[in-house]
Amino acid sequence: MTELSRDDQAALDLLRDWLHRTREEAESEPVVRSDSDAGADVGLLRLVEEFTALRHEVKLQTKGTRDLRDQSEALLPELRRAIEQFRSVEPKEQQAAFAAARPLAEALADLDEALDRARGEWEKARDRLVVEPARDLDTAIEATFRGQSWFARLRSRAYHEKVQAVIRDRSRWLRPALVDALIDGIALIQGGLHRVMTAERLERIATVGQPADPKRMTVVELADAPGVAPGLVVDEVRRGYCWRGRVLRFAEVRAARSTPPPSSPSPPPTEPGHDSGDDPSA
Repeated sequence: MTELSRDDQAALDLLRDWLHRTREEAESEPVVRSDSDAGADVGLLRLVEEFTALRHEVKLQTKGTRDLRDQSEALLPELRRAIEQFRSVEPKEQQAAFAAARPLAEALADLDEALDRARGEWEKARDRLVVEPARDLDTAIEATFRGQSWFARLRSRAYHEKVQAVIRDRSRWLRPALVDALIDGIALIQGGLHRVMTAERLERIATVGQPADPKRMTVVELADAPGVAPGLVVDEVRRGYCWRGRVLRFAEVRAARSTPPPSSPSPPPTEPGHDSGDDPSA
C-alpha cells in the first residue's frame, strides 16, 4: 500500500474519532425500538455500509464530471474554429456587398456630376442664348434702319419701333419660359438625387480651400496662387466621392505650389585695384 499523505491521515483520524464517539454514545444510552424498527440493526456495520454507498456515489459523480470536462475540452477547439470561420465570413460578405453595389454608387456619382455640370453650363449660356441674340438682333435692325435715307426712315419709323418692341417683348418671354424652366427642372432632379445619395451615404469630397489629402485627392497640377498657403487646393478638376466611409473616386485637384524664398541682393561690384574694406578717400 502507498503511504497516506498528511491530509488523508488527518481525515482518517477525524473519522476514527467520530466513530469511537458515536459508538460510545450508542452503547451508553439504551436504544428504544418500536415495532417498525424491530428489525433494524443500527451499529458500526450499518454505518460502514452507508459510507461505502456514499463513496461509490461520489466516485460516480466524479467520473461523470470528468467525462463532461473531457467532452467540453474536445468541443472547445471546434467551437473556436467555428467562431473564427464566422468572423472571417463577415468581412467577405461586406466586401461582396460593396463590390455588388459599387456600380450603382458610381452611376449615382456620375449622374450628380453630369447634372451639376449641365446646370452650370445652362446658367452660363443663358445670356448667350437669349439676351445676347436679342440685343444683337436689335442692334442689327437699328443699324439697318439708320442706313436708309432720311425719307425712308421717316416712312418706316413707326414700323421700326413696333419691330423693336416685339423683339424686346419676346426676349423677356423666352428667358423665364425656356431657359429658367430648364434650369429649375435640373435643380428638382438634383434634389431627388441628393436624397438618394444621402440614403446611400454617398458624399462629395470637399476640396477647394482644403489641404491636399493624398488619401482622398490626386493633385494633377501645381498652380501659382499668391496669398494661398502651399498645399491648399485652389481648383477642382474632377469631383471625388466617398461611399459608406470608403473612397469611391479620388478627386482630381490643383494645389498651390510652394513659393521659393526671395533671393538676397548681390553686393555691388568693387572698382578694380581697390579692396572693399579700403577707404576711397585714402
